[in-house]
Amino acid sequence: MARRNFAASPYADRIEIKVGPALESIATLDGPFDLVFIDADKEGYLAYYEALLPKLAPDGVIVVDNVLWSGQVIDDTDESTSTQALREFNDHVAADERVEVVMLTVRDGVSLIRHRRAGPTG
Repeated sequence: MARRNFAASPYADRIEIKVGPALESIATLDGPFDLVFIDADKEGYLAYYEALLPKLAPDGVIVVDNVLWSGQVIDDTDESTSTQALREFNDHVAADERVEVVMLTVRDGVSLIRHRRAGPTG
């Protein structure tokens, strides 16, 4: 369905479909990217983030979906691998001094991440 819709788009000549493991595909991309959307296997979020951050344009934004995981990220009884991976991802990004992040409670949680800007003293 995606291929058919892309082909019908007036931007078909600008769209390239890559099929395969995401980290391998990311490694082939040069960037810089103005917008990156991550919505994939939750166990891979941290690796995708680390692979994409160096390719993000100075004013670019990484949008990450499902960061609240239906509230499971705050449920201490949920020890599923996806929930644990999302907790680790959220904690990592929140502590990452390279970026600024805001987590929105829209639907299943969306984080907006950008490069940290230098303060007024440089």
